[in-house]
Amino acid sequence: MPWNILENLWKRSANPVDNSTENTETWDNEIKTLFQLGISMEDTLQFLYFKKPDFETFKIWINDRKKDIHTETENLTENVLSEKDLEFWDKNGYVVIKNTISKEDCEATQQAIWEYLQMDPRKKETWYIRHEDQKGLMLNFSDHETLNKNRFSPKIKKAYEQLYKTTNIYKTIDKVSFNPPKNENFVFLGSPLHWDISLKQPLTFGIQGLLYLTDCGPDDGAFHCVPGFHNQIVQWLNDLGPNENPREKAIKTLEPKPITGNAGDFIIWNNTLPHCATPNKGKTPRMVQYLTYLPNDYNASGEWI
Repeated sequence: MPWNILENLWKRSANPVDNSTENTETWDNEIKTLFQLGISMEDTLQFLYFKKPDFETFKIWINDRKKDIHTETENLTENVLSEKDLEFWDKNGYVVIKNTISKEDCEATQQAIWEYLQMDPRKKETWYIRHEDQKGLMLNFSDHETLNKNRFSPKIKKAYEQLYKTTNIYKTIDKVSFNPPKNENFVFLGSPLHWDISLKQPLTFGIQGLLYLTDCGPDDGAFHCVPGFHNQIVQWLNDLGPNENPREKAIKTLEPKPITGNAGDFIIWNNTLPHCATPNKGKTPRMVQYLTYLPNDYNASGEWI
């Protein structure tokens, strides 16, 4: 157990004034350590800042929540992505993997989200009662047996291994999204077109992914991205004027396209593709689980622009 790394995180939460001395590399290392234990950063920070435990109590909390990595589903030996899939990936920067988990597991995950939100799928009026753990479309809900089971999908892991060209990867412990249909009283809470990485060059290559837990057509709050932009982003950034903000320009000038799928389908995309969620014009909430793997040597440290 890397207690020295976790103790450093605990110390900084207990003495926030000292945070200025820490760098992003330290922060990345702490996040990686928690993810490798199967624990989310959001849950950890919530516990540290609101409960203010001593270090022994923090160690007990960590031990109670860590997952046994040896219980994961066995690795796949056959490739998930075909040559055609890889050609599509190279051209478009994303690919959809069908049926990565079963319909039954999707339904079990939906039920877990309904219960966590204390909402009734049969009563629409409950869908709009905000839960304290909701922020925009995001729901800080990550520690549940069905979410962990989905993370163990061998098809998803194998796809990441193929695209990273290595088996030395680890999964992040991420949240879910709950996007109810728009109505006269509910305004879409999602972010506009964006990147989740710094745009300072050289760009750090990484891959992101989300699992559709519900069927999602183009008008059901589908994930949108700008296909192929990974092949032109460097030139696009270099062509910006001295006072142009790339994030603002992307919103104004780039045209994202919907990437549809059924419950159990997994969308995996290059992190240099600008992307966003969209308003749900359907009849039922759109639910997704975010599920990303990163290489063991991944380092996103540096200036954020």
